[in-house]
Amino acid sequence: MKAVASRTDVVCRTLVRLSAVTCATLVALCGCAQKAVIQDGYRAGVVPGISRQKVEVLLAKPSSAQNFSVPGISALVLSYPFGEVLLQHDRVVVVSVVTDPNFVGPLGIKVGTPEEDLRKALLSAKAPHSSYRMSYQVMAGDIVTRTRDVYDDTDHVMFELAASNPNDPEAPFSVVSISMTNTGGSALLSSITQAKVNGIYPGQSIVNYVSEPWPSQKGH
Repeated sequence: MKAVASRTDVVCRTLVRLSAVTCATLVALCGCAQKAVIQDGYRAGVVPGISRQKVEVLLAKPSSAQNFSVPGISALVLSYPFGEVLLQHDRVVVVSVVTDPNFVGPLGIKVGTPEEDLRKALLSAKAPHSSYRMSYQVMAGDIVTRTRDVYDDTDHVMFELAASNPNDPEAPFSVVSISMTNTGGSALLSSITQAKVNGIYPGQSIVNYVSEPWPSQKGH
């Protein structure tokens, strides 16, 4: 079985944050892209709640704008070099940062941060603080990806982590994307994962799914 440790670089890395091959599937599901010249890095002010027009003022037009849809779930996906911006009803619900090395997310977390450092940051965060973790394997043909999605409901962010070696059960995990969300955005990302668990997501399925409060003082 072929294994990959990080996301494929295709249409929507934000949704890909939920599986290594989600974006490949989105290529088949989305409409025609709108090509344009864009800027590279994430810009402050691109946050959930703003309009598409405001996004394009801050970032210029996206490299592509595609509609994503599976039963009961839909969003407009704007692709930028740093990641993706997801909108519903012309309002941003998710901003996913994947490749900007200068971006520092909530709690000081960056792409590449080890899972243990994320755990320590969450444990040291000012109380009350609410977070949980979804752990699972995504199966797509002969490709398998081991993923952990940590939802921080207090700071409104989802950290996606992937194993450095999907074939090694002891392999460490590290952050591969940071998705800033609002309530609707967190629900959207969670619903996409559930669609795979329920077998209604084209070309992908999830096994070994566990959702639990995380972290704990005792460790993982």
